[in-house]
Amino acid sequence: MDDSYFTLIDAAEATRRYLAGPATSGPWDERLQHGGPPNALAVTVAERAIRDETGRADLVALRLAADFVGPVPVGEIELRARVVRAARSAALVEVETSAGGRRCLVTRVWFVRLADTAAIAPPAVDPIEVPDIPPSSDLTFGYGASLEWRFVKNRMWVPGPAAAWVRPTLAVLDGVPLSGLARVALIADSGSGISAELDWRQWSFLNVDLDVHLARPVQGEWILMDAATQLAASGSALARSTLSDVCGPLGAGLQTLVVAPMATGQ
Repeated sequence: MDDSYFTLIDAAEATRRYLAGPATSGPWDERLQHGGPPNALAVTVAERAIRDETGRADLVALRLAADFVGPVPVGEIELRARVVRAARSAALVEVETSAGGRRCLVTRVWFVRLADTAAIAPPAVDPIEVPDIPPSSDLTFGYGASLEWRFVKNRMWVPGPAAAWVRPTLAVLDGVPLSGLARVALIADSGSGISAELDWRQWSFLNVDLDVHLARPVQGEWILMDAATQLAASGSALARSTLSDVCGPLGAGLQTLVVAPMATGQ
């Protein structure tokens, strides 16, 4: 198993090139990345960009809006970050991921300045114990095998709402700590997968986007993802995830899905 999802190849002034390893591959095609790793990398690049631009350490990434404008291949990719806004209370960075000169993914990350508002927040709760249960071993594709899954409701590949505690076993980049939003982005793109309402052998339900909102910084290495998928009669669906950490409710994730029958013979 690799030590990280990506390896830095070249760090030019405006564009950074990375090699995506096999642990980034998704369940539909081993040549294509799951949506989690490239968005986690985009958050990491955005965090670097805002530090370089502002020199500030009091900005925390709490919001991600990602649009998949094309498939992201397992292989060489390029990321270019642009600071859209850098104000006193918030900052916005846009990261464009491309491969072979073609745009694949556009990720926008909002940062909010840290401040002490404990006086108006609900009282802190005792930390939640992550269940000591055997991890799931039925996610054998690259990305799935790179995470530790502890399902507390339903199972992978079984239709219906599901919930699981999840933590990564790899770094996004070797030697770079995984930040809170990067950790959530890595995991939250699986909401539509664990809560699938359709048979994977007969239907595809790829997400075209990923939206993540966090109320506060992440605590600990585990994320609880409680997800459900709402099917429609129009060829689309919506996956919703409630996200928590060991300190309780944390935020939410949304994914718009394109639903279609699998081609005959697949």
